[in-house]
Amino acid sequence: MTTTTILDHRRTDLRATTLGNPYWLTSGQITKLDDDLAALLFSFPITKSVSPGYKPLFIEQIVFEVEIAFLGGTPTIDIASGTLATDAVTTDGDVTEVVATEYMLSDNITEATIGYYPACGAGTDSAWMTAKLAGNAIHPYIIVPADTTVPCIYAALTSASPITAGAGRLHILICEMP
Repeated sequence: MTTTTILDHRRTDLRATTLGNPYWLTSGQITKLDDDLAALLFSFPITKSVSPGYKPLFIEQIVFEVEIAFLGGTPTIDIASGTLATDAVTTDGDVTEVVATEYMLSDNITEATIGYYPACGAGTDSAWMTAKLAGNAIHPYIIVPADTTVPCIYAALTSASPITAGAGRLHILICEMP
């Protein structure tokens, strides 16, 4: 039997779960006032000065909740990816669209009916669902935070006629890389 000298890289201090993974994030409420605007839901800065600060993370599940039915014309909601110049961008700032239907398609949401609508793997899939189902650790399934050109998720609410009612939230289940 041949023996070879080893260099030990085991971590005896990590014998239990050290991260509270995965966990849910819930956006602020999207309302009829967001019609034809980019409703910024989440941003992913790397800095620790913006709590909690993020490491690279996987988005494991996406669920849109219609709390009040969206009415007025034929409202549609697509969940998009974009970037912000910095995380300091707020209301009246600009988001740069990356992909308009990156995370969830309006086809997955019944905007006029109260309920929970998960992004699903049936029919036309978003880029996120395609990457997740294929097990590809690429954007948009994995997000790499940054302090400039900050990745973000936003909703695009539109209707041919004025939206007269409606409210909802986006829930995402994320898992941070250790």
